[in-house]
Amino acid sequence: MEKLNLVVVFIEGLVSFLSPCVLPILPVYLAMLSQNTDNEGQAKRNRKTLLINTLLFVLGISTTFLILGTGVGFIRPFLMSNKNVFLGLGGLLIIGMGLFYMDLLKIDELQREKRMHYQVKKMNPLAAYILGFTFSFGWTPCIGPMLASVLVVASTSSNALTGYLLIGVYTLGFVVPFLLLAVFAEKMIELLERVKSKGLSIKRIGGMLLVLTGLVFLMNGLTGPKEVITKPTNEKVQEQSSSKEEQSNEEAEVDEEAVLAPDFILEDQYGNTHKLGDYQGKTVFLNFWATWCPPCKKEMPDIEKLYEEYGLNEDEVIVLGVAMPNIGREGSKEDIIEFLEDEGYTFPVVFDESAELMYNYQITAFPTTFIINPKGEVALYVPGAMDLSTMKELVEKY
Repeated sequence: MEKLNLVVVFIEGLVSFLSPCVLPILPVYLAMLSQNTDNEGQAKRNRKTLLINTLLFVLGISTTFLILGTGVGFIRPFLMSNKNVFLGLGGLLIIGMGLFYMDLLKIDELQREKRMHYQVKKMNPLAAYILGFTFSFGWTPCIGPMLASVLVVASTSSNALTGYLLIGVYTLGFVVPFLLLAVFAEKMIELLERVKSKGLSIKRIGGMLLVLTGLVFLMNGLTGPKEVITKPTNEKVQEQSSSKEEQSNEEAEVDEEAVLAPDFILEDQYGNTHKLGDYQGKTVFLNFWATWCPPCKKEMPDIEKLYEEYGLNEDEVIVLGVAMPNIGREGSKEDIIEFLEDEGYTFPVVFDESAELMYNYQITAFPTTFIINPKGEVALYVPGAMDLSTMKELVEKY
């Protein structure tokens, strides 16, 4: 199974490279990484320099994925809590690059060749690393669902080393095309020379793609959901044998500033549509789970009891499960429905087929439960399994 996961996550990394946020940046990427200066101050492309810069560029990308995957210290919460700011600023920068590329934006300082050389005299390894780190963070909205699925698979691996290996293989799949581009850069340059007669059209198309990409980044920054998990935690809710007092210490409450839960419209196993916004005025018990997850299976009978004891979603408490068909090790929608029927679970389970909800809620492990208060705000989240008494205590509290 682990060998299969390695192959799958490598392919996911390759597919992520083809996302609409990545491809339009490639011409700019090659130009910037290959820029060097000889003794006469003239720009030249040097294969050795390009390869070195590319290695540092992909190392910058790897750093971002490692932080997102392992939650290193305070860095991950800072990046994720400010991701909309990064996306907005990055979008404006890319839009400016696109307009400048099409000659629609005139900046004297950038159009003067000497000053351009003075400002970016040499693309050094440190600058390449920073470039990779910055671009990779900006790409996460496009590759987010696929990356999120990899992080979940990694977090539920047999041991931490295997989890890190899965993240590394995904990163490898994502960066291999960049390395190949660096190796065959000269061939690409020769190809560009052949179509030089159409350079103006290509320049306009490339600029338009950059502008569109920048607009996507900007809109995600302006309209994207706020960070749901505002405080990091590595703790898990204890097993059913643990006391309520110990469990309460493991619950991760959000900060005093209210955070609205990301809304969604998804269909459940009965064909009914659920919109989170329709449940304002009620407490929502939102549980992310998977059919292959042992702790999930352990707590599901208690979730079913919670659903039955609180009125089958007809009263003040709404119980919803969330499953991700065909994401990571999960089976198809039909497989999930069959699992629910075989086990006799009747509480509604909505299908997050694009993994967008999983990404918006920053799910990195199963099971994870969110308690959403009647105002539609995230009251707390609980990573790990719970028993029925703890579930009832939480829904009664909020």
